[in-house]
Amino acid sequence: MRSQVARRLRTNSTPLSSVPPAPSSTEYSIELANLAARILYRSPLPSLEDLPVYILNSWGFPDARTTNYDALLPYVLSRLPDEEELIGGNGYEIVFFAGGDAGNEAGQTKRSRPGWGWFLQAYHVLTRATRKRLQKLYIVHEKKWIRILVETFATVVSPKFRKKIVHVSTISGLSLHLPIEDLLIPLNAYISDRRKSSTIFAAHASGRRAFAVKRPLPVSSDGSLRLPRVLREATSFIIMDENITTEGLFRINARAQTVEILREAYDRGQKFIVWRERDAVLASSYRREGTGDVWVEELDQTEGYDIHTAAALVKLWYKELREPIFPLSSYQALEKFYGHPSISLDPPQLLAMLSMDDEWSIISNKTSRQILTMHLIPLLSKVAESSDRNQMTPDNLAVCFAPNLLCGPDPIEDLKMSGLIRRILVAMITYWKTDLAPLFNTSFSEFEVSLRMPEATIDREDPLEEEQTQDISELEAQTNGITLLDNEDSDEEEEMEGPPPPLPPRPLASTSTLASASATTDRNPSTIADSSSSYDTGTTTPAESSRSNSFSPIENSTGNVRRKPAPALAALPRYSTIINDRDVNGRPVAFQGERYYNSVAPEEEEDEIENGNVLNAGRQERIDEMNDLPPYNYDPDPEGNVQIPARAMAPDWPPRLPSRAPAADTSPVETSIQRKPVPESKHGADGG
Repeated sequence: MRSQVARRLRTNSTPLSSVPPAPSSTEYSIELANLAARILYRSPLPSLEDLPVYILNSWGFPDARTTNYDALLPYVLSRLPDEEELIGGNGYEIVFFAGGDAGNEAGQTKRSRPGWGWFLQAYHVLTRATRKRLQKLYIVHEKKWIRILVETFATVVSPKFRKKIVHVSTISGLSLHLPIEDLLIPLNAYISDRRKSSTIFAAHASGRRAFAVKRPLPVSSDGSLRLPRVLREATSFIIMDENITTEGLFRINARAQTVEILREAYDRGQKFIVWRERDAVLASSYRREGTGDVWVEELDQTEGYDIHTAAALVKLWYKELREPIFPLSSYQALEKFYGHPSISLDPPQLLAMLSMDDEWSIISNKTSRQILTMHLIPLLSKVAESSDRNQMTPDNLAVCFAPNLLCGPDPIEDLKMSGLIRRILVAMITYWKTDLAPLFNTSFSEFEVSLRMPEATIDREDPLEEEQTQDISELEAQTNGITLLDNEDSDEEEEMEGPPPPLPPRPLASTSTLASASATTDRNPSTIADSSSSYDTGTTTPAESSRSNSFSPIENSTGNVRRKPAPALAALPRYSTIINDRDVNGRPVAFQGERYYNSVAPEEEEDEIENGNVLNAGRQERIDEMNDLPPYNYDPDPEGNVQIPARAMAPDWPPRLPSRAPAADTSPVETSIQRKPVPESKHGADGG
C-alpha cells in the first residue's frame, strides 16, 4: 500500500532533477541560486559529534504563486553535501526552523506553499547516500502542516525516517541537543521563538557577558583593558563609510524586539552575528583550534541586522551600566561648577574632568572616564564630522546620549541634569579631535585599532559573569578532618566499657529558699512527704547549699533533696467582691469619691489705686462669675480611703433623692453589687 501511494505521487507529478545547470551555462539562474542560499545554508561550526549542520529556514521559501518550485528544487538540493563528502564522512544534521510559514507579519500577506506531492517527490529525488547519511532532523517551531507532512513521510515513504526526527518547540529546547551559540540562527527564527517563549536559555552559555556587568571593560590576556565585543562589532558597523552617513543615526529608533534579541545573543555568547545595511555587510568570526578562523560563508545572502539596530544597541549598553557615567554623587558638583549657562567649558576644564590622574575629577569613577575616552567621545566625534549628510550635529548627538549617561533615583532630577550633561557632551565632541585627543596621545586611527578583533582567542569573547554562589572549596574545608565512625565498630566504645561517668551535680537552693521551704514543711509536713516519689533525690552538703540559687532543689530534715512544690493557684475574685460598699469587717462605708472643684481660687490681688481710682475693680465681678459655675468639690478623706470623684450638680439638677441611712449590720460581706448613695449637692439647701 505504501509503495503504491508513493508510486502514484511520483507518476502524477513532473519529474524533478537534483542537479542544477552549471554556473557558466545560460540556463543558470542567479535569482534562484540566491533564493536557495536563503532557504538552506551550512552553519559555520559543526555539531558536538563533529557533523556538519545545515539550517533549513522556512522564512526563505518564496511565494509558490510567483516562483517555480520545480526549477528551484535543484538549486536547493545542490547545497547539501555531495556524494564524495558523504562516502568519506559520517553524515550530516539538519535544523529546520519551521515557523516561517506564518509569513504574514504586519503589512505582509500569507505566502502560498507548494503541495505535499512536491515534498514527497523532492525526497525521492535525493540520492540514496544523501537520505541514508542524514543522522538527525531537528524541527523547531513546528506547524500543523509540517507535522502532517512528517507523519506522511514516516508512514508512506520510509518508516525509518521517524527515528531521525527530533521535535522541538523552542530554541531553548534545541539547546538541549545542540550548542545553539555555535549556530547561525536567522533573525526570523528568533522572532518566531518570541511567540512561544519570552527568553532563550542555554545551559552553560546564558548569563551576563556584555550588558550590566560588574566590569564593563574586560581585561585582556596581556593585562590591558579592551572594549567588549558588542561595542567592537556594533561600532565597526556604524563607522563604515556606507553607514556613517545614514540620516538620523542614533536618533531613529530600532525595533525593540530586535534589539532585545541581539542583547540576549551577545549575553549568551552567540558566535556568529551578521550586520547588513544595503551593500555594507559585517560578520563576526570564530577561531577554532586546528582549523583557524571560521567565517560566515555567502554573506550576501545571509539575513542581518540594520544600522539603526546597531546604534540602538550602543545606547542600550550605556543605559545598562551598573554605575552610570555621571552618578548621583556628581550632581551637586556639576551644579556648583557648571550649572550656570554662562559658564564656558574649555579644554582645560574638560581635560581635568577626563584625566585619569586627577583625583578631584567630577567623574569620580575612573572606569567611566576610560569609557568616555576609549569609545564614546571618539565615536560621536566621528559621526559629527558627517553631520552635513546624516544631520547629526554635536548638539543632536548629545540630546540622544545624555539620558543614557545618568540614572538616579529621581527622574525629575535626572531630567534637570540632562541639560547640563548635554552641554558637557557638546563641548567634549567639539574639542575632541583638535584639542583633547592630542592631550590623551590618541587619534582616530588608534580608535579603529581598538575596534579590531583581538589576536588572542580568549579575548575574542567576553567572559561570562559568574553567579554569586557558595564556594565548594569552602565546604570541603569545613568538612576536612571529620571522621564518621560506626557505633558497632567504634574503638572508642571499647575504651568506655564500664560504668558511664557521673552526671554533674545539680545546683542547690539558696539560704532564703531553704528557710521558706523549712517553714512550709513545718506547717504541712505531708505536702512534701506525699510527693517524694515525684522529685529527684540526692545528697548535698552545707557548703554546696550556700552556693545554690533560688531555683535549685531544697533539703529537708532527712537529708533528701526535694524540689519546692509550686504554690496552688488561687481562684480569681468575682467582680462583686471587687466593687462593694462595705469594708472587710462588714461595716458599710460611704462609697463617695473625691470632690474636685472646677473653680480655681483666684490669686489674691490688692486693689491698685492711682489718683484715687481703683484700677482692678473688675476682679470681684470675675470672682462672682466663677462662683456661679457648678463646682467640682475636692474633699479628701482624712482617713485615707479611696474615693471616686463625684460632680456636684447645679441646685435644680438632678432633683434631690431621699438619703438612705446605712444599716448597722455586722454580717459577713455578701458578694453582690449595691448602689452607692447619691451625694447631696453642696448648694442643695440654698436652691432646693
